[in-house]
Amino acid sequence: MNSVTNNAAIERIISLVVQLPTTENSQPWEIVVRGNVFEIFHLSVCDQIGSIPDDLSVLSAGIMAEAIDLAASTEGFTVHIEYFLQDRCDKNPWLRATLQQKGRAADPLAAALPLRHSDRRHYAGAVGSITDPVFKEVEQQAQLIAGTNFYLTNNYPQEFLHQTRLGDDLLFLCQDMRRDFMRWLRFTEKQIQRTRDGMSWRSLLHYPERPYHYLQSRLWWLAITLDWFPSWMMKLEAMLFDDSANLSPTNYEDCTCLGCITTASSSLEDLAAAGRLALRAWLLLNLRGYSFQAMTNLTSIVYPQHLGHWDLPTKMIPELAESYAVLQRMFDFSDTEIPIFCFRTGFPIAPYPKNARTLRRKDRVRFIST
Repeated sequence: MNSVTNNAAIERIISLVVQLPTTENSQPWEIVVRGNVFEIFHLSVCDQIGSIPDDLSVLSAGIMAEAIDLAASTEGFTVHIEYFLQDRCDKNPWLRATLQQKGRAADPLAAALPLRHSDRRHYAGAVGSITDPVFKEVEQQAQLIAGTNFYLTNNYPQEFLHQTRLGDDLLFLCQDMRRDFMRWLRFTEKQIQRTRDGMSWRSLLHYPERPYHYLQSRLWWLAITLDWFPSWMMKLEAMLFDDSANLSPTNYEDCTCLGCITTASSSLEDLAAAGRLALRAWLLLNLRGYSFQAMTNLTSIVYPQHLGHWDLPTKMIPELAESYAVLQRMFDFSDTEIPIFCFRTGFPIAPYPKNARTLRRKDRVRFIST
């Protein structure tokens, strides 16, 4: 290919890569392009939740690697991925992707990159089944990626719901995590267009938008502005605005099933592999008409806690100490595996609202002449 065509192909690849999911749509990656080489740098200032500790950031590095591989396939390129995770810091790349010879067929999942979304609303519980062939397809995807495993269940025990709520509570009890989460909420169309990152408040709705959801958004805006979260205000929101005071639904019986992705070991390579599988599962389900809600609040606690990498707030330790066992009973994974990514999926009750979609930043890609 001549240089003009090659540059155009690279730009098309980048336009797909930036569609990848990131924690709270913070988009904490800088992509440096040198010819056919992409170097990916982490921006910890944009990813404080994922960096406390940084297990979610490493998982996201795997998601980035998979996004590059999928996007490159649309232009016929194979990709060689190298991780640099042992001594990771913002000044050094976390991974390098080198585009190689042409002739590769486009991966069908690449078509879902611009369509992918996270839908927190309630699903049509009577539609969809855990026996749907799509879940067998996801299991087959898992078998192709070493270092990670995939599990499904349509059993929703109360102990799991309780643990999930504890994970949500921790987000608000830890001041640094709470502030980081809240700074990514966007309350106006003007703000969304200006920042081109973060989450539209509409994307947090569990039901189709109603007039009083605007009042809800103002309540959250006040809480964020004042950094003020008294318990009475949380209870008031729960009374007025269905169950959305919790980051997760109050039950899961409306969804088709719950999924869990584990790492085969505690190695960083397996953690990145879990990220690759998470993206492929997400895209495949969206491509088949299923909506997808990533549920990382609990697993982002279980993973470092199980490895002894994180000292939890004292009052949370007794109950959250059971989280690993609860997940293991639900999904029946082995003692050597560690859960890192859970999700809820099912058919949506209505089309995903266009004004809830997030935009993508264009200022975190640098082209360097070689």
